[in-house]
Amino acid sequence: MKILVTGGTGMLGRALTEYLPDAIFVSSRDADLRNISETEYLINKIAPQTVIHLAAEIGGVKANMEKNLEFFESNLLMNTNVISSSVKHGVKRFIGVLSSCAYFIPDDRPGTESDLHVGLPYFGNLGYAYSKRALDIHAQIAADKTKMPYMTVTPVTMFGPHDNFNSETGHVVAALIVKAVNAVEKNGTMSVWGSGKAIRQFVYVNDIAKILAQLIEINLTGNLIIAPDMGIEIKALAERIANAADFKGRIEFDSAKPEGVSRKVIQSKKFKEIFEDFLFTDIDKALQETVEWYRKNK
Repeated sequence: MKILVTGGTGMLGRALTEYLPDAIFVSSRDADLRNISETEYLINKIAPQTVIHLAAEIGGVKANMEKNLEFFESNLLMNTNVISSSVKHGVKRFIGVLSSCAYFIPDDRPGTESDLHVGLPYFGNLGYAYSKRALDIHAQIAADKTKMPYMTVTPVTMFGPHDNFNSETGHVVAALIVKAVNAVEKNGTMSVWGSGKAIRQFVYVNDIAKILAQLIEINLTGNLIIAPDMGIEIKALAERIANAADFKGRIEFDSAKPEGVSRKVIQSKKFKEIFEDFLFTDIDKALQETVEWYRKNK
């Protein structure tokens, strides 16, 4: 089976090379997926049976707020072009990756797959979130037209090697790792955006890569959430990262900075039924490995 992976040089794409070594991994150097002609040419030339669509323009809290419009437009174009070209050129299986930020999270319970298109996501990343909602709808319609397993998956916030290790534009784990390592080297403090009370879920990127490789063999449509049950306060996350980096100094929380919604937790009964024996990597082990990778590669 010939497998094409877009976003091949991103964090998840690089992790996936371990589990799908024979797949064809492409990046923006191979084609601008915002351009329909380039996208069609790429997919027609490679002629894959399966497409795993990881390519996205993405950022952390600050980047999402500052580039709300750009993220909506760029991702909508990429997603639309990749699915359209996949349908046109006879791709038999499609897996697109969403984001938990696309979900409206109820106050009284974790979100589930049925909540994906209910209510409005947080406005600070509305553009990126709605581009992902549109990707899910497009995949559903394509599945209905082609009678093929076109599906989407929603991992919670991923972290690991090859993340965007930038304290300003990266996601929270990578940004805090940079701050912790810098604080150790400069004998300084570790600054955290927000109050530290916001609750989030995190998953090691290698776990998601392993699951995606297995999903290729399973005929599914619709959306599948991939998430450990546990949610964690950002304060506790910062403390775990400090421990992994061997930072003994002071952690400061800047409540003047944005932190997004107060609680974002999703879960999936469907995932547990399909992957009933799957064990997610312990978060402390994953953080330790990520800190070590960053120190060696920064």
